[in-house]
Amino acid sequence: MTPHSRGPTIVYLILLIALIVTLVPQTFASTIMTYGDQNVEQWTSTIGGNVVQAYVMFSVPGPVVIQSVSMYVQYSGSDGSQCMRFGIYQDNGNGSPAGQFLVASSTFSYCLHGSATWGPAWETWKLRPNDTLSIPAAGDYWLATLASQTYGSVYHYAYSSSYDYTYGYATYFFYTPYALSFPTIFSSNPGWEGNGPYSVYVTATS
Repeated sequence: MTPHSRGPTIVYLILLIALIVTLVPQTFASTIMTYGDQNVEQWTSTIGGNVVQAYVMFSVPGPVVIQSVSMYVQYSGSDGSQCMRFGIYQDNGNGSPAGQFLVASSTFSYCLHGSATWGPAWETWKLRPNDTLSIPAAGDYWLATLASQTYGSVYHYAYSSSYDYTYGYATYFFYTPYALSFPTIFSSNPGWEGNGPYSVYVTATS
């Protein structure tokens, strides 16, 4: 190769590198996924204050980062001080978070709208950039809330314990002060109600 022929080759190489750099973010862009129950269920249950409530169970195929939480709710007279935190617990392999570790939890509180009336409608909380919930591995998990006050209603699948094993399942809860946030281990002997799933879902990126 003569010295004069290297110029075009270098130019082509630079252009090729620039093209690759341009295409890489598009090729490896994050995929947005949804987990949980996007159905508007029939019955309602009060959002309990100072209660860790495991609302919905879901499976992920690999590591994901939860970006938002949505709940189908109804309430009235909110002044915006009715807030909650979100947490993720592992499943114990038997369709329950009992005795399982806390995987992730939000640091900040996410509040109901200050509104004379709301819903019934979907309310979505987009998690802050430094407050996302990271799930490190594939498996079954539970989304739980811890509310500061007893307030409003969230919709769920079945009334009392009249659920079916094709779609419905039990949900689990235990009492803990809101100020202390989520315990690192879910109660090994929680209360339960056969009314899941709740109309609650999350969006996540892989």
